[in-house]
Amino acid sequence: MRPRAVLDTSFLVEHFRKDAVYEIFINLNRVYHITFSSVVLMELLSGAYDHKEQKLIDQIKNNFAVITVTERRGYAAGNIMRKLRLDEKIDPSRIKSLLADILIALSARDIGAILITKNEKDFKLINEVFEFRYLAV
Repeated sequence: MRPRAVLDTSFLVEHFRKDAVYEIFINLNRVYHITFSSVVLMELLSGAYDHKEQKLIDQIKNNFAVITVTERRGYAAGNIMRKLRLDEKIDPSRIKSLLADILIALSARDIGAILITKNEKDFKLINEVFEFRYLAV
């Protein structure tokens, strides 16, 4: 059985720009059972430039498992943001900018998946107060 992986927005955007999304899905699917966070789909859709990108995001939504934000995850995200603020790990004015990444990390850990990202800086910071597995590529 393949381990699960959640793909982060930063990882996917790079492959969108290179027009290599299909190739990366095929390659990763050999190793991992790919799952998406609804937060990643939201971020991708908000940044879609044309109908082709929107169609690809719809295909992802319709063909892969998607983890949604639950009440429990929302509450846990607030607690992680609070810990970051209290531990002075981040400037309080920047904490809200981490909300999407925190929700993605929560989703990955909840299903026992590794998070694949290009955004090592933010996920390393989050991992200081909330342990989860991630791979920065």
